[in-house]
Amino acid sequence: MSTIDTKLCEDLLREITKEIAAAGPKFASFLPLRQQIAHVRKASKEAESRLRSHLEMHYPDIGWTGEDDRPHQTDYWLYDPIDGAYHYLQGLPLWSASLALVRNGEAVFSIVYDPILDEMFIAQRKGGASCNGVALNASAKTELKAAVVGSAIAPLAQVSQEQQDGALSLIRSIAHSVFVVRPMAAASLQLAYVAAGRLDAYAEVGKDAADWFAGALLIREAGGLVTDLRGGEFGWTGEGILAGGDVIQPALWAAITTPQIQA
Repeated sequence: MSTIDTKLCEDLLREITKEIAAAGPKFASFLPLRQQIAHVRKASKEAESRLRSHLEMHYPDIGWTGEDDRPHQTDYWLYDPIDGAYHYLQGLPLWSASLALVRNGEAVFSIVYDPILDEMFIAQRKGGASCNGVALNASAKTELKAAVVGSAIAPLAQVSQEQQDGALSLIRSIAHSVFVVRPMAAASLQLAYVAAGRLDAYAEVGKDAADWFAGALLIREAGGLVTDLRGGEFGWTGEGILAGGDVIQPALWAAITTPQIQA
């Protein structure tokens, strides 16, 4: 495998994402929703084309898989230029870009970048995780009742009513056991916050593994645990994601899978 120049990847991701951020507020407030979505897709495609051309020049032996594709290569890049598009469209913070190098179905290098706070979360397998050069450590909390947990509820424009109901059901199953559940940011950024110990755990239903690969590596390299919602292996074929500190994550899984008795 090619030796990855982490500084090159950081600089490319920062430059491209900063340009996306600068362009967002120009159209976020006055266009119809359909046109706003079209702008996001256009910006994403342009960003993907730019990053891909640079990475293919430096790493011609590594394949490419966009956010909406499924992998067909052993080694490939997985890139999401605008994770949290609705935050971006509204002129809100808490959206991010993510880049992961996946090998045999597992991320071995990843970046999550927040252009608003200029926070660069980066991890390498067996090399640790950091944010702007400071080492990351997942939550050391041991009491589930004290846990702050992130999650997500996709809009009906993206998912079915049944899928949205599943997300709400998951949040209800968590809420009784923890201090608070906060669906607060792009999935990749919330996972980065778990790696940094800012969130104690993160849980989400669905099959959006493309949004989770980069953050999953961050968490593992920060000492946390990552599985699917059934407690199985995280990846393309898993069901959802459950990530957190090494004590909170299994405790949360037990809470989710324990039937609740209604009074």
